[in-house]
Amino acid sequence: LFATMRLWASPFLAAASESCTADGADGAEGCSASASSCGCGALKRSSFEASNAAIEAQPSQGLPYVHGESDDEADVIFVEGGSFEMGLIAEDEGDPTVSAMDGEGPRRTVSVQPFGLGAFEVSNIRFSKFVDSTAYITEAETYGWSFAVEAFLSKTVNDNITQQVDAAPWWLPVQGADWRHPNGVDSNIDDIMDHPVVHISFVDAVKFCQWSMPGGRLPTEEEWEFAARGLKRSRRFPWGNSMLTGKDHSAHRMNIWQSEFDSQLEEQGTNLYQFGRNSLAFVKDFYAANNTALDGYPQTAPVSAYGPQNKLGFHNMVGNVWEWTTTDWTAGEPGDSQDPRTKVKKGGSFLCHRATCNRFRNSARMMFTSDSSASNVGFRCAYDSG
Repeated sequence: LFATMRLWASPFLAAASESCTADGADGAEGCSASASSCGCGALKRSSFEASNAAIEAQPSQGLPYVHGESDDEADVIFVEGGSFEMGLIAEDEGDPTVSAMDGEGPRRTVSVQPFGLGAFEVSNIRFSKFVDSTAYITEAETYGWSFAVEAFLSKTVNDNITQQVDAAPWWLPVQGADWRHPNGVDSNIDDIMDHPVVHISFVDAVKFCQWSMPGGRLPTEEEWEFAARGLKRSRRFPWGNSMLTGKDHSAHRMNIWQSEFDSQLEEQGTNLYQFGRNSLAFVKDFYAANNTALDGYPQTAPVSAYGPQNKLGFHNMVGNVWEWTTTDWTAGEPGDSQDPRTKVKKGGSFLCHRATCNRFRNSARMMFTSDSSASNVGFRCAYDSG
């Protein structure tokens, strides 16, 4: 597949570099790595819905004031809180695959109060119990569609899709995609009940957490990053700075994308967004090519996979699925204007790869509009302490 792109041919790389210089500006026509992404930052339901009429027409879902999970089911780890250094670590400053537009920096000292956080992402098992108990209907179900990746759709589903996300054409608005049908109407979750629930909007996640246990809510970005860092300073990942661990550096600690072209990408040091007007076609082909799944999973992994990522006991803080926070998105420096309709999500997902979306790090962050949902976005619950 990539042979048609001529990506690995040296003359092409030189030509692409010249094209990049000529194109200049950021975005689909530009060359800056600041636009690098697996594409999920470009997913906005409002781009495909004229209004929120589908949601507004639904009666308000007033859930019964009965909390639905035991301590064992919620599996909450209580964190003492304190001060920590938040944001981009020194080792990642100047990395061309880290997007300056994401606003990870500057590093700053932040304090958090004691809080609880789920050891695991919310699974399909837990969300199914919530729905069975409350008859809750997710926003994706109400709208009738959600965002999914073309490479994982059946031919039958794909043949009936007439639109795409222009800024990320490997992402498609898929009719019938929801938490029970992550890749469209002919998919199901029968064999992945222990995987994270996906196609969950911000409101859906909030409703679940409120139902889960007293004081249940979504975490702030600061709480999430404090927990991910596990009381350690200047770590890229929850466990340290090396992506692979073990004596021979071959142990996978998270679920991200592995490509059959990784060796070539490593040799070239390639960011696939550096090729100007060709970049989107390259990234689309990249995600259509074989995912070798060396970490064990081509899509989502069980919420307990890989064991604890840090000494506090949290699993899959990075990789697997993005996770909602309550923090309003700020584009730029902390303290800049915020958009309450757009939230920060953290942790990266199974689609992340250094060549496209180097956001599977503690400090990485991405925007997501609160009414949107996708096949790589889930959540975990926070809980008020005491």
